[in-house]
Amino acid sequence: MSRVLSPAGTSLFGPVDAPRRSVLADEIYEILKSKLMDNVVEPGARLSIDGLARDLGVSPTPIREALARLESDGLVSKKAHHGYTAAPLIDARSFEELFRMRLLLEPACASWAAQVATSDQLSELRNLISEMGIPVSGEGYDSYKTFAAQDAAFHVALAAATGVALMVETLERLRPHAQLYRLYYTLGLTDDTVSEHQRVLEAVARRDEAGAAQAMSAHLSASRARLAGALGQSRAD
Repeated sequence: MSRVLSPAGTSLFGPVDAPRRSVLADEIYEILKSKLMDNVVEPGARLSIDGLARDLGVSPTPIREALARLESDGLVSKKAHHGYTAAPLIDARSFEELFRMRLLLEPACASWAAQVATSDQLSELRNLISEMGIPVSGEGYDSYKTFAAQDAAFHVALAAATGVALMVETLERLRPHAQLYRLYYTLGLTDDTVSEHQRVLEAVARRDEAGAAQAMSAHLSASRARLAGALGQSRAD
């Protein structure tokens, strides 16, 4: 089977990337996820298990485990008899459908949380916002992956604060953050996101159901506007 190659025709994985042979599957997962999120592995590129195993100096087993996790993230796809390929970037139709779903679900989620969130849940949300305030110094996935995880965790924690398990499951199934951060990331995004999250939390904490819903709707609308330009650029490219 052929090796995964960069556009220049060389292996994507240099000495810095190569892990120890005793590496766990989650380390392989993070290495591959970084290449996918930064689009070093181009959308649609074939991912050879044997080739990746050779490049990273490991057996095929952790490669298979990592690819299965990436498939559940929506970052790779698998077809019978064809193996794995890097998933395409989100297209215009899927982008609009994703935000329409989020605008239906998440303002209601914020409103419900304003009714029933416990003090411990509010503290968890405050802690996540505080952690998100730590400056991000670069624009590659390795620089912002912690912020992206915290961003996703804030939305899931808010869903959990509703006490409605199905809300959490639905939001996790949508996997919005992996797809959207893969499409676009820039340093200024972090400040905007933290400020918008803060406004949502303030409304939830003062038990303002309508205000919480409005703040979440404003956050999602602003996020959609920020990303729409990047979507158009990716289509042009």
